Amino acid sequence: MVKKRKRKRQSSAKRRRRQQRKKKRRMNYPVLAGLLLLLLGFAFFIYQHRFHVSASYEVKQTAVVSTESSPILYPYLFDLAANRLEQNTTVQVEGYFLTTLKGKQVTLAKIKLKRRSYYLDAKNIQLQQTNAVNQYIASLNYPHAEITQAIDQQFKQQAYFGASAQPRGIIIHDTGNDRSSIQSEVSYMKQNYKSAGVFVHSFVDKDSILQIADDRYMAQGAGPKANPYYLQFEMIREHSGEDFAKQLANAAYYTAVMLKKYQLPVTLGQKDASGTVWTHQLVSAYLGGTDHQDPDSYWRTTAADFFSSDYSAKNFLDLVQAYYNQL
Repeated sequence: MVKKRKRKRQSSAKRRRRQQRKKKRRMNYPVLAGLLLLLLGFAFFIYQHRFHVSASYEVKQTAVVSTESSPILYPYLFDLAANRLEQNTTVQVEGYFLTTLKGKQVTLAKIKLKRRSYYLDAKNIQLQQTNAVNQYIASLNYPHAEITQAIDQQFKQQAYFGASAQPRGIIIHDTGNDRSSIQSEVSYMKQNYKSAGVFVHSFVDKDSILQIADDRYMAQGAGPKANPYYLQFEMIREHSGEDFAKQLANAAYYTAVMLKKYQLPVTLGQKDASGTVWTHQLVSAYLGGTDHQDPDSYWRTTAADFFSSDYSAKNFLDLVQAYYNQL
């Protein structure tokens, strides 16, 4: 009998312990659920306030904070401010980050300030241009014409190569004709397309940016190794310093708009085929399939004649970045 009572007491104690454990587990469920909800809420908060980076690239530039703003500084890639930067502060730009925040595209400039790196909206900085032509354009407050579309449906509409079927960048040409106008060049291209098979997306002069072919499809102006991957435009030759500067401004603006449209960075064409901004000369040197050298000679001689300066693809890249930052 003693043994039976002992076993009963042991069995009863085991049941109580099991019940207690079950009770504890039941009590833990709401706590765990609360913690899970808290973690999900925190993750959502982080997602909502994080700048999501699609591309980034390094630069070495000097800029001044715009006099119209006191921009917010971010110590990390989150929309959580550290403090504001004073107007007219000179900063060193280390790179750019193409990001989205809450569905909106934002170009962030990574700057160096008091030995620390910060991020700020690139719209709040003004680049210090080092080339004389670019300095003149900056003194005019970066003017530009608006893009006018006059799409001709006769041009072949073939998708860009690659999984995305989108352009990798843009190629700059010049017409090589000292006496033509934008109207005569466009007319000539349209009239001779069926026999020559050559066309570009747009033409640029001092007053206008005229798009004649759909930029969603490839052009045929830079050879078989470049045509399937790049937007292309022609520059009409200008004959005064002011006209040349205004044309370069229009060309840089158009380049910036197209790169921004396809969420591409502002980087110069390289030997390894990387980069988004190409002259026809760079295509000949690095990609092949063509031997043209434009617009290098046109840029160089015109800049020398009217600004006593050189002008290169790198100078044009600096100008494109200035427009790109403001879009």
